[in-house]
Amino acid sequence: MKTLFLTTLAIFSLSLAHAQTRDSTKAKPVQQVNPNDRRNGFETYQSTSQIVGTGPNGMVNTIDHRYEGLRGTPYFLPEWNKGQIEMTAGQNYTNVPIKFNAYQQQLILLRTWAGNDSIIVDASQVKRFTLKNNEGQTYVFKRWPTAITNDQALKDGYFLVLYEGKNTLLKRISKSFKPADYKNPYANDVRYDAFRDTYSYYLLKPDQTLTKVKLSDKSIIDALGDRKDELKAFVKQENLYFKTDNDAITLVKKYDSL
Repeated sequence: MKTLFLTTLAIFSLSLAHAQTRDSTKAKPVQQVNPNDRRNGFETYQSTSQIVGTGPNGMVNTIDHRYEGLRGTPYFLPEWNKGQIEMTAGQNYTNVPIKFNAYQQQLILLRTWAGNDSIIVDASQVKRFTLKNNEGQTYVFKRWPTAITNDQALKDGYFLVLYEGKNTLLKRISKSFKPADYKNPYANDVRYDAFRDTYSYYLLKPDQTLTKVKLSDKSIIDALGDRKDELKAFVKQENLYFKTDNDAITLVKKYDSL
């Protein structure tokens, strides 16, 4: 049974691999040669003098220590999580370690049975995937390549499913990258690179029309199209302020029940 499982996983990894990166932890360190190891003190001093100069006009270039590194992560969840992948061809793979790169919109699979190599799963073969965070919260991501929209990136990418019914409420999880900005005289003195969360919301109607909406009652009610008075009264009655995704989910569920 174990042999069959490993064979299945091997076939799975070969069929899904769109790109592959080797596990850097397996690489052997390269031995660096220091030319000063074979020099005496005077030779080293003389070589240094040739570089920086001597006398009153000599200058030394110093290293800029102001850079503070990288903040944030390109991933939806920074750690590997056991998840489930459902393929367009019908295969269903469970309990596999995956990550979602929200910056590049890529699903990444860790092949623990193959030396901890990671592969990017071909998005065109993925129907949906599910993962859980450390608190046990479940997230379902799905693709809608048949959605009616002029934005091809939306057809090719993934959406977090907030609610799926007659109408479907979706959340686009992405990341923006902002480089450090502190070196020129007019810089903003931001000393670190940063990944930042970027969210956008969409309503998928029964005819597969995909409409971008804001996290507000007016935007969602306008996108739904009809029963506006009933929905406005419902928002007021339930004290929905649309500070969280749950208020938007509640409104779309109500519309589907009318």
